[in-house]
Formats: sequence, C-alpha cells, structure tokens
Amino acid sequence: MAIASLPQPSSAKAITVNTGAAAGVLAAVETPSSLGGVSLARPQPWQPVSAYRIGMIFSSSVAVDEKRGSSIAPPAAGIDLIQTAAIIPGVFGSVALSMRNFPVSARWAPVYKAIVDCTASSACERKNSAFAEIVKAAGNKSFIDKLSFVNSSINRAIAYKKDSVVYGKLDYWAKPREILERRAGDCEDFAILKMAALLHAGIPAQSMSLVVLQDRKRGFFHAVLSVSTGSGVFILDSLSNVVSRDTDLPTYVPLYSFSTDRAWIHGAKTGSAQIADIKGGLSTVAPGEGVQP
Repeated sequence: MAIASLPQPSSAKAITVNTGAAAGVLAAVETPSSLGGVSLARPQPWQPVSAYRIGMIFSSSVAVDEKRGSSIAPPAAGIDLIQTAAIIPGVFGSVALSMRNFPVSARWAPVYKAIVDCTASSACERKNSAFAEIVKAAGNKSFIDKLSFVNSSINRAIAYKKDSVVYGKLDYWAKPREILERRAGDCEDFAILKMAALLHAGIPAQSMSLVVLQDRKRGFFHAVLSVSTGSGVFILDSLSNVVSRDTDLPTYVPLYSFSTDRAWIHGAKTGSAQIADIKGGLSTVAPGEGVQP
C-alpha cells in the first residue's frame, strides 16, 4: 500500500536542541485562549494550579527510527521532554496541554490497560485469527510498511458500526478483545485495535496517540491513531487505507489525545483559521456520532 505524499526516508534523525534554537521555538508557541473548546481564562477544576510551563516535545512521544521501528535518542540533556501542564507543539499543527486529571481520561485508562494486556498475552490472537495473522505479518515489515499494512488490514478486518448499534450506547470505548469478539466498531475502535497491533509488532507505546478530533470538512467528530517520529507524524485513519502525514490533513482539528497513561487537550495557535466548534464540554464529544445530548 502506498503512502500518500511520503518520501521513503533512509533513517529518522534524532531531535537535537541547542539553547538558541530552543528559545526561538519556545517563543513561537503562544498560550492559546482556549484548548479543546475549553477556556483557559476561567480555570476548570481539572486544570493544574501551577503556572503553565513551555516544554519541548512532539505529541508526547519519543522519536522513532522510521526504518527499524525502534525508539531513537532523545534531545540533548537538560531539556525536560515531559512536564506537567507543559504547552507544546501538537499533532495537526496544534498546541497541546498535558493534563493529569482530565475527566475524559476515565474512558481511556481501562482501554489502555487492555491494550497492554492484549499485547502481553495471546488472548487477542486467540479471539480473532485474522488479527493474529495481521500481527504476525506486521512484525517482519519495515516501519513504513508496518504502518501501512496494519492500517489497511484493520480497516478490512472489522466492520464500521456505530456504538449505538453495537453496544446500545451513544459512545462506548471498547477494549481490543470486545472489538475482535464483535468484529465491528466505530472510529476510535479502529484506532484502539491498530494501536494494539502496532504495539505487538514493536512500535513503542510512547510514539502512538489516539487523537479525538473534529473533521471540519465533513462536519463530524472522529478519532484516528497518530504515530510520531523524528521526521513527522503519521496518521492511521479508518476512512482511508493510505497512511498520511498530519500536515496533509488540514481539516482535522484535534480536541484531545491519549498516549500511554497521559492525556492532552489541543488548541490552535494565535491567528489559526482551524478552530473546533463544540457546543458543550469535551465530555459531550462522541467520535463517529457527534455530540451527546
């Protein structure tokens, strides 16, 4: 499967930071007035009380060697990559704020534990032979081929059905075994299953994020899997069998994301035309459905 607008890199480059360059980048990242549709002017109960600190990080992920699929060297010593409440460059050209006590995280915590459990045992492979074959075949592929193969294979392996049809709820975040058992799910279920498959195939968990977003072109809420590398961020989407860079998807406006046990809310840089339109808080967003009543 071809990768859209994607040159084949020989290897990923480690991120290097010097004091002068870091200062320039940090100065360019301004605190937005709102993140994920939530005003920063009025502190919310779950927002940190400490002052926001700007850190250097790319989507809360470590860099990945695009050829081997393994993690590579972090930036220079002295740069703290993960800071509580750090405002950072985020996926789809956004800025992101790390949150420890984010209400929507209650949906993610048991799902991520199930992803790890699925990877640590053969329970998911026993549940679905097609998934077992996908994981086995992906393990022998190069990084780019691994992403493309898993994306297109999972898209074909399960049927798209709304949570209201499969689980009788407007929004339900299923565990990998539940998705495989029913062979159906909505957009975040595809992303969850792809994360489980790629983790099993050797992609570092810290490089992957489940991103909930608003598709401004189609007018609905959606979820995708992002994989961060030293050369950019790749998007695995249930709506396409082609893996794209986040920069090739300008109508995708991220709202919040999860990577391992961390949560982030996203906002636009000052002057950006891409602003999410949410009537209600983030907890009302139902990927694949719209907004919960």
